[in-house]
Amino acid sequence: MSTGPTIRVLNEDISNFHHWRKTAKTFTETTGIQVEFEYLWLNDYWQAIISSYTDRAGEFDVVAADEMLLPLHARRGAVLPLDNWVQADGFDLSPFNPAAIDCATVDSKLYGIPYSNMSNILVYRADLFDRYGFLPPRTLTELYDVAIGLRKALVADGETDTYGLIARGKPGAGANVWILGSSIAPAFGARLYDEEGHPAFDSPEMVAALSYYADLIQQSAPPDSERIDWYNGSERYFQGEAAMFIEAASEIAKWYDLKSPVAELSKVTLIPAGPGGDRHAGLYAPAWNIPAASRHPEAAWQFIRWAASPEPAAIDLTSGHLEQARLSALTDPRAKQVYPADLVDAVITTRAFARNERTIEDAWLPVGDAFGEAIAEAISGRLDAKSALSKAQAKIVEIHKHWQ
Repeated sequence: MSTGPTIRVLNEDISNFHHWRKTAKTFTETTGIQVEFEYLWLNDYWQAIISSYTDRAGEFDVVAADEMLLPLHARRGAVLPLDNWVQADGFDLSPFNPAAIDCATVDSKLYGIPYSNMSNILVYRADLFDRYGFLPPRTLTELYDVAIGLRKALVADGETDTYGLIARGKPGAGANVWILGSSIAPAFGARLYDEEGHPAFDSPEMVAALSYYADLIQQSAPPDSERIDWYNGSERYFQGEAAMFIEAASEIAKWYDLKSPVAELSKVTLIPAGPGGDRHAGLYAPAWNIPAASRHPEAAWQFIRWAASPEPAAIDLTSGHLEQARLSALTDPRAKQVYPADLVDAVITTRAFARNERTIEDAWLPVGDAFGEAIAEAISGRLDAKSALSKAQAKIVEIHKHWQ
């Protein structure tokens, strides 16, 4: 076997993704192509993605960019379309979630192969539900009643350090905005922008959604919820601090890998439905893609084709990344050998309605941060929901003025 080029791959620093350094050795043994991975934490990762298409163009051959950034740079010609490679190799896209394929498609051209589909589910302590006679909530109204009811029951029993719910409150485009913007707000009929493209962050529907979420957190969740994100939220739930936790399923799955005692007491169910009866789980769907400045595009495509094929995808899923975009990995028998059947089934069922609920725009990161600050202000009680959102609306209007 001849020695091939070395390609560099940029990915998010999530523990579930670290196995690729080991898994990719099989790819190197087969092709001779060496693979170097760089992992970065969220905000640094976003900036590195942008740089990989701009001032650091040519540094990476494969980038795992999410649905909020990939389309922007694809339209600027900074990402290579994959259609010719897909057609030439007969690469089958049918096993992938269509909503994730849509996230990687711009102007009818495919720019990435999705490898992740993260969406929200609800995990709950079955033992506490049984003890106090509660049923898993099916609606947001029931979620509110159950979370507050459990908190009151726990306090009455002297368990003052155990809460009804833990969910993201930390401000940021990638923090509390994920929960409110992807699940709660759309369930109330709220949208970030109106049909004419104007910011609608202070609409009556958004005020209702944030009022609900802030009240839910204030009455049932830890008092420092403004500092809780997906990482410390999952850690605290699986240390026994709450009876329920809303989060992406992969963040929950890792605690089964870690053999958490709380995981053994937990069950999962679908994200509760909103006032209109529909469910909104959100969709975080990063896709392997090739920057136009890649020095080794053919080798990059060979890696993507291999990484998205059935066996590496199944290894990826059983290594902690439960929410693989290749649906065949979820139905692989190994999935239920590693994770409880109710968790796998909830992820499979969620795929039917999971979709990106956020608006793709150039100014997303500052806009998302302004929105996230409003959510945090309402959760903390510094401002009521209407005042917090009016403040965010004014800031976002100004962001757009300066961004143009």
